[in-house]
Amino acid sequence: MAESAANNTGLTEDESREFHNLFVQGMGYWFGLVVIAHVLVWMWCPWLTDALCNATV
Repeated sequence: MAESAANNTGLTEDESREFHNLFVQGMGYWFGLVVIAHVLVWMWCPWLTDALCNATV
């Protein structure tokens, strides 16, 4: 009971570590997805080299 009183989350230290590991793993997956999305958009329209991707608007 003294362990629960030490933090305000209601989780034990082991549960907190497990949650942290899952959070970090999820963040890694999200970062990977973002990098892939940016690479795909760059392949479709390289935004620093071509003026609006040859758009004729």
